[in-house]
Formats: sequence, C-alpha cells, structure tokens
Amino acid sequence: MFDFLKHFAMTKAEDVQTGFMQMLVQFDPEGASEAEIGQLDEALTKITRQMVVAKNDYDRELKEAQEIKKNYDLRVTAAERLQAQMDQAADPAGKAAIEASLAKLVADLEDMLPKVEREAKQADEAKSYYEDLSSAVKTASERLKTARANLSDAQRRMNSAQLQAQKAAEQEDRAKMLAGITKQAGAMGTALESMTKRAEELETQAAAHREKAALLAPPKNDEDPLIAQALKEAAGEKPTETVSLADRLAALKK
Repeated sequence: MFDFLKHFAMTKAEDVQTGFMQMLVQFDPEGASEAEIGQLDEALTKITRQMVVAKNDYDRELKEAQEIKKNYDLRVTAAERLQAQMDQAADPAGKAAIEASLAKLVADLEDMLPKVEREAKQADEAKSYYEDLSSAVKTASERLKTARANLSDAQRRMNSAQLQAQKAAEQEDRAKMLAGITKQAGAMGTALESMTKRAEELETQAAAHREKAALLAPPKNDEDPLIAQALKEAAGEKPTETVSLADRLAALKK
C-alpha cells in the first residue's frame, strides 16, 4: 500500500511537472505580458514546492540506500572473514560450525542484495527527478527575470516616450506662438464680423419698431389741418368750435 501511494504521488507530481514544462516551452520572455508572467510565476511557486519535496525524498532515499549498502558491505566483509577462518580451520567440527554460519550469512546476503539494488535504484530515480525539477525551476526563474526585465524596460521606454512627446508638443506650441497669435487675431476678426452683423440686425429691428410706432401714433399738430380734422371725424370726435379773439378777451374780462 505504501509503494502504491508513493508511486501515485510521484505520478501526480510528474503531471504537474509536465504541465509546467509545456507552459515553460511556450513562454516567450521577449513578448510576455503581465498576465503571462503572473501565470508562470504562480506555476513556478508550485513546482518549486515540488522541488523541495523531491529534494527531501532524494535525501531520504539516498540515506536509506547508503545505510543498507553499508550493512550489506559489512556482512560481505564478515562472510569473507568466515570464509578465511573456515579455510584455515583444522578441526572438522569447528570447520563445520564456521561453514554453517557462513551459509546462513551468505543466505542473508542473497536475500538482502535485491533490497540493496532496489534502494540504490530508488535513490537514483529520486535524484534524477529532483535534478529535473531543479533544472526546470532554474530555467523558469531565468526566463521570468528576463521577461520581467523586458517588461520593465518596455514600461520605462513608454514612460520616456510619453515625456518626450509632451516636451515635443510644448516645443511645438512655443514654435507656433506667432501662428497662434495670428489665429487669435483671425478669431477676433470673426467675432467683430459677428458683432457687426448682430448690430445691423438690431438696427433693422429698431427701424421696424419706429415705423410701427409712427403708424400707430396720432397725427401731429403740424400736419395738414383738413387731414387732421378728417381723421378726428373718422375717429368719432366732434369738431371743435372756433372761438374768436374778441370773444376770448370778453370772457377774460368777465
């Protein structure tokens, strides 16, 4: 069960690595956007955690492989000593006892050998996996730094271009000062023309009002008396009786 879980975890980690490697291959530091940089940075964080786990697994596997190899080598040395003792033994009984111990130790070594080889293989696999992740992390980090630097350079270039454009516009405005004054004068001329036109309109309106007022006003005293009398009669007014100067003086004496 432990081996199954171990291999399952390794498989999932390899899936993460495969997806990360595909992203890394497609990543273009020269034209990377902020979103792409953020996406790779997030994936890099995950794969870096996997690398740390892989390093710990490798250290553990290496230690286990070294320990079992050390025990194996110790038993091999012990077996060689027993072999030498058995070869030098003169007593048949003692030689038989040494041979029995040697047989038991050799059997243990034969049973132990596959485990030594398996531990060594697992340590090699863990090392290879860790090194692959380490290389991928290093490559991604370099590409991220390059992409970030390119993006920062592009941002600085854009800001610089904006400042230069603003300065150039200001210089152009100063260079066009005379043209601007001429343009203003032309605008003033246009305003004068508008005001003149408006004055003419108002004068025309005033003339119309005066004409209307003249038509509506009663006749003046200096007009023709016959016309004036005819207008009064037409308006229903009674004719005024003419009084002589003598009558007016007589009235004053009274």
